[in-house]
Amino acid sequence: MTPERRAPVVVAFAIVVVSFAAILIRLCTVPTAVIAAFRLAFSSLILLPFFAGKRRGRGITKRQMGLCAVSGIFLSLHFLLWIESLKITTVASSVVLVTTSPIFAAIFAWVVLKEGISRRTLLATALCFLGSLTIGRGDIDLGPGMLKGDLFALGGAAAFGACFVIGRSLRKSLGYIEYAFMTYTASAVMLLAWMTFRGHGFTGFEPVNYLWFALLALGPQVFGHTSLNWALKYIPAPKVAISVLGEPVGSALLAWLFFAEVPGYTLFIGGALILYGVYLAMTD
Repeated sequence: MTPERRAPVVVAFAIVVVSFAAILIRLCTVPTAVIAAFRLAFSSLILLPFFAGKRRGRGITKRQMGLCAVSGIFLSLHFLLWIESLKITTVASSVVLVTTSPIFAAIFAWVVLKEGISRRTLLATALCFLGSLTIGRGDIDLGPGMLKGDLFALGGAAAFGACFVIGRSLRKSLGYIEYAFMTYTASAVMLLAWMTFRGHGFTGFEPVNYLWFALLALGPQVFGHTSLNWALKYIPAPKVAISVLGEPVGSALLAWLFFAEVPGYTLFIGGALILYGVYLAMTD
């Protein structure tokens, strides 16, 4: 099977794995900055031996390093905003809103990379966005206290959309391991510095938190996000970003199982719209 044919399968696998991120974050009992910093730091350590093996005899340009650093900044913002949103709103609302990143990715790709958007992809984006609004409406109506969390999640979506576009640009000349490692490392350095600035230590947490950090790094980050980074070479950034809209369905169902956050009928209606939109985008 060629990489182009394998890419949609890899993306589908990544979405399933990434759906567990919100659950693992909710299980953590530490501040937002600590969760984000340890998630990226552990991810960098996991990828380090693979990166070291890939880079023998090959150089990385200053431009590539600079773009990876910029991508790391956006990735840091994404996690800080999204993780904070999970603390003040429901899993469904947070994940639904943060996965509106395709809207931002499509705009950024059009402006920065000059990538055109087909009518089918536009229809897919519209269906996914409508599905997201349908799922999140019930939670948004719970009260004005949810607004702050919703805005954080949207900010996280914009930051993640920027990551996709930068990744799409870099993946044309840089391997996915190299891109992922350098981006995760840049993000980890920034988040660790921010964590220290906020006065948080590296130890003293309940031991179980380190298990959640490791699972977040190995599952959603390394197997999930890195798989999406791999697919960016074969699938345009807006399409990959659209596929991430399948995450709210999985996360909401998992939240039902783990936290008794019972989904309403809007989840099933919105979920159907999202999944059909993802199908249209991936088969364009």
